[in-house]
Amino acid sequence: MTGNSIRVSTRHSIRTATGSTRRAALSHALAAAAAIAMFAAAQPAAAQAVYPTPDDAASAFANALATNDHPAMEKVLGKNFGRYIPTTDIGEDDIYAFLGQWAKGHRIVDDPAPHAGRKSVHLEVGDGGWTLPIPIVQTARGWQFNTPAATDEMLTRRIGRNERAAILTSLAYVDAQNDYRKQMQHYAQKFISSPGKQDGLYWPTAAGQPESPLGPLAATMPHQIAPGEAYYGYHYRILTSQGGKADGGAQNYVQDGVLSKGFGLVAWPAEYGKTGVMTFMVNQNGQVYQKDLGTQTPRAASAITTFNPDSSWQATQP
Repeated sequence: MTGNSIRVSTRHSIRTATGSTRRAALSHALAAAAAIAMFAAAQPAAAQAVYPTPDDAASAFANALATNDHPAMEKVLGKNFGRYIPTTDIGEDDIYAFLGQWAKGHRIVDDPAPHAGRKSVHLEVGDGGWTLPIPIVQTARGWQFNTPAATDEMLTRRIGRNERAAILTSLAYVDAQNDYRKQMQHYAQKFISSPGKQDGLYWPTAAGQPESPLGPLAATMPHQIAPGEAYYGYHYRILTSQGGKADGGAQNYVQDGVLSKGFGLVAWPAEYGKTGVMTFMVNQNGQVYQKDLGTQTPRAASAITTFNPDSSWQATQP
């Protein structure tokens, strides 16, 4: 994350939420994303156990996760279980999050349609209707987790999660810019300040010092980023002008070398169709717009130099 471009690894009311509320919402969304990320897409597994009932299969999964029992998890999901639940990337907080929801309540819900002619169900945990994306399917010998069948659902969930995070990140950026202006009387043209300066939205602070405007958000983001890496599947770039389709007409936000008349942001998926679909834009008015730029998203997004949402862009919110 350098300069005016972030390249990092996705409110009940946008209009009424405070900056702290938006940034808290983003933090919560990313925490949930970490928990959901336990279930990454994978190849078909083998040597899985078959259980008498779906409840038995669900309990075996929860027990293996709770005890960090790799052999037991291999029995539940097959020898490739590490592709679903990475043994090095999942922290205790992620496991506790799932088990906490399990403790609140869990049940088996029937799928509306059979899978390949076989009855299929899902494990639902907690009180929010969240279901494990891996279906449990009836076989000739009993019930078994059908890991290959989860691929499309996992991809859909990942895209939705990343897109929501991108919208929340865009709104947190708006709040950070407004906070920056209160201190500096103008907006920032960079995300990260130059060493020893406060010319960007983020700068390191010592204990007891006020956080930089992007501090709460930066706490969830890596400060040292490899080129081309994405933040929850999205890239971000600051825009310093707006076009004729924006409220107020075309204008340059920069005056006498200072970003003083407004600001914009564009966010686009690092891998179209895999990490996200929609591209997002926002300016100082705080309304996020979205558009599907198609398979040429990287090229089309790189050509966006002004905040200029025409009729092909739709207003959206998290």
